Amino acid sequence: MRVKMTILTSLAALLVMAPGASASPKFTTPVKLAGAPSGGEPSIAASPQGIVMVAGPQGIPSGVSGHAGTGLWISKNDGSTFGSGRYIGSFLGGGDDDIIFDRGIWYTGDLEAAATEVCQSTDTGRTWAGVGPLPDPSNCTTVSGGQAGFSDDRPWLTPDPTDPKRIYLTYHEFVSAQPLSFVTNNGGGDDFANPCGPLVTDPTIEANVPTDITGGTLVARPAMDRKGNLYVLFAATTQQENGAALARGIPSGTFSQLYLAVSKDHCQSFTDHTVFDGQKQYGMNTVQFGDIFNDLAIDGAGNLYAVGVGFIGHKQFASTANVYVLSSKDHGQHWSAPLKLKTPNAAAMLPAAVGGPRAGQLVIGYLRTFNGVTDPASLKGRWTYSTAESRDATAAQPNYVYADVRRGYSYHNGQICNAGILCGLPGEPSDRSLADFTSVTLDPHACPLFTFAGEPKGTPSTNGTHTKNYVTRQRTDCLSAPLPPPVGPPPPVRSVHHHHHARGHHHRGHRRPSHRPKRRKSRGFTG
Repeated sequence: MRVKMTILTSLAALLVMAPGASASPKFTTPVKLAGAPSGGEPSIAASPQGIVMVAGPQGIPSGVSGHAGTGLWISKNDGSTFGSGRYIGSFLGGGDDDIIFDRGIWYTGDLEAAATEVCQSTDTGRTWAGVGPLPDPSNCTTVSGGQAGFSDDRPWLTPDPTDPKRIYLTYHEFVSAQPLSFVTNNGGGDDFANPCGPLVTDPTIEANVPTDITGGTLVARPAMDRKGNLYVLFAATTQQENGAALARGIPSGTFSQLYLAVSKDHCQSFTDHTVFDGQKQYGMNTVQFGDIFNDLAIDGAGNLYAVGVGFIGHKQFASTANVYVLSSKDHGQHWSAPLKLKTPNAAAMLPAAVGGPRAGQLVIGYLRTFNGVTDPASLKGRWTYSTAESRDATAAQPNYVYADVRRGYSYHNGQICNAGILCGLPGEPSDRSLADFTSVTLDPHACPLFTFAGEPKGTPSTNGTHTKNYVTRQRTDCLSAPLPPPVGPPPPVRSVHHHHHARGHHHRGHRRPSHRPKRRKSRGFTG
């Protein structure tokens, strides 16, 4: 009987650890990034050596305040602690920022609106210099020769994994309201002077996009696969939706259309695919993606994920804000229907997404109300930072695990405006103190690192006076990464008469994530 009970006990233990039985992940207490630079829509990047950098815009033109436009924070211990923030970038900048790591070199982009100043560092952020053919004696602290693009808004930098010198600059152009891309083939030495082919090549899509400041496009951070194929997700309202909105005194139609531009020849040409046509399926101004910005993620198998916050339904200009995920298993040619994540009795805003090293792995972060408020424009909202994670995100019915990075803690009180530069206009909310997005990346151990802005002690009337950026790292249930190939000759075989055993090594502070079981479907929010 004891043997039978032991077997039954073992089987029960295996069932407990079977796919779908994983607990909610835990996180480090979010670190407030200190120093003079202010917070808002931070970008984050990590190196294989555990260096983490966060960049954030400081208000355009930042020179009127006597400093450059990018706030920079550096961690040398995988995001556990950060040094005091400092200013780099352009005196004309401070509008938007991006930061990436590409095989030993860090790059930042600082929006000046007229252009983007791109700088680089080869010594883990100690010194910076503008890219381009001209020397930069100011060390990327005034206006350098690294001027890239023109007439741009929300620039993104994207490294090409097939070429260490090829980097893309993608953004929304102000006048034409079109998504544009430029490429450098020598690490920025040519100031990204090479224009890519038009991203919008489908005449039907082009006819949809309004060409005025109230419409246009929202361009998400591009994604790249291992073969060097470039994917650019952009959202748009339509001419008809924009007109109907203006007739009601609303500045813009809803961003109901999701499109994907794909280049397989290093951005010389693009093919367009429709990810979702909200106007066709639900009618005018009844679908919204872009609360704000949307995200495009790619996993290690090349599956694509479009993540947006907004609403899908039959009510025009609805006041709810939910998180939606669409997936593609054929490089963006066909997409699943939008899957609404579970955010019951809550509003969600400012999503961030990253794919994992294996197929189906997807991590999403977003701000979420936790006091029953479902309208993001409500002055009563209390917002925390939440996550949703899946190991089978391409499945017909994917499983997600939900967790708050700090349960019950409010990082923002009041409303969050999703209208960008239209915030504060008649009919639009006004609180843009967190700016327009949050960010997530993976550390060397495939653990997500999230960064977001917050002002825990702020009120609807004081928000924006002390906004700071925060960083948290997931410390349990990280993504399973493929083991690296062995390096060097195999260890010698020990003699059988040896009775001692060699002890294994553990990297101090971080263990290689074990192969975790899949998560149970739709767990509740936990901290």
